Amino acid sequence: MSYIRLKDGFSLTSNRDEEVTRPTLIPKLYSENNTTIIYPKDEVAGGTWIATAKNEVSVCLLNGGFKKHKRQLPYSRSRGQVLKERFLYNSNRAFYEEVNLYNVEPFTILLLDHSSAIDFVELVWDGEQKHIRHIDANQHHIWASSTLYSEKQVELRRQWFSEFTASKTSFSFDDILKFHTTSHSKEKSYDIVMERTANLKTISVSQINITNSEKSFNYIDLVTNTKHKLKLDFLCKPV
Repeated sequence: MSYIRLKDGFSLTSNRDEEVTRPTLIPKLYSENNTTIIYPKDEVAGGTWIATAKNEVSVCLLNGGFKKHKRQLPYSRSRGQVLKERFLYNSNRAFYEEVNLYNVEPFTILLLDHSSAIDFVELVWDGEQKHIRHIDANQHHIWASSTLYSEKQVELRRQWFSEFTASKTSFSFDDILKFHTTSHSKEKSYDIVMERTANLKTISVSQINITNSEKSFNYIDLVTNTKHKLKLDFLCKPV
C-alpha cells in the first residue's frame, strides 16, 4: 500500500495479495454505517481492505501487525468488518480509542480523515494491544503486510518506492498505478505484483484519488484484466 502526497490532495493505492479463488465484488456505493461508502467487497466475510466515504474518511487495511502471527481461530469478526466500523465514529481518535478489538486477528489499519487538514493515523493491533502512530501527511509512504513479507523483503520494496518517488517532481494517477502494476524484481514472490503459486498472487489494485480537480476510485482486476473507474462526486475538496 502506498500513500502519495500530491500538491492539492493525495493518492492511496493498495495491491491485494490473495487467493485467486476468493470471490470479490468490484467497487460500488453502499449505504451503511450512517454514511455512503465506496469499496470493493470480499464476498466471503463481507468486509473490505480499502474504502472511502461521504464523511470524507478513507481507510486501508493490511493483514498482520508488526510480525507474522499464528492464527487462532475462531475470531469474533473479520478485519475487513473492523475497517468499516471506522465510519461509525466522528474522528480517527474516537475510533482507535473506543473500538473493541477483543479476539480480532492482528492487523494494520491506515486512517485518513480528509474533511479539513489531513489527519493520518496508523493503528496496529497485535492481538492484545493497540499501537497508534501519527503519520506525516505531507510525505510519501509505503507499507507491506507482515504476514506475507519478511523484513528484508519489506526493505527492498521501500527501496523501489524511494527510487520511484525520487525520480519525479510531480505524480499523475497513472504514474502511481504503473508503479503498482509493473515488475521491479525477477523474484516474483516479493515483487510489487506478487506471485507465489498459481493460486496466490496480486489479484487487484485499488486506488483512491482525492484532489481539488479529481475525486475518483480506480480499480484494476488483474485476474480478468479489466479496469473500473468511479467518480466520487459526493466528496468535498481537500485542504
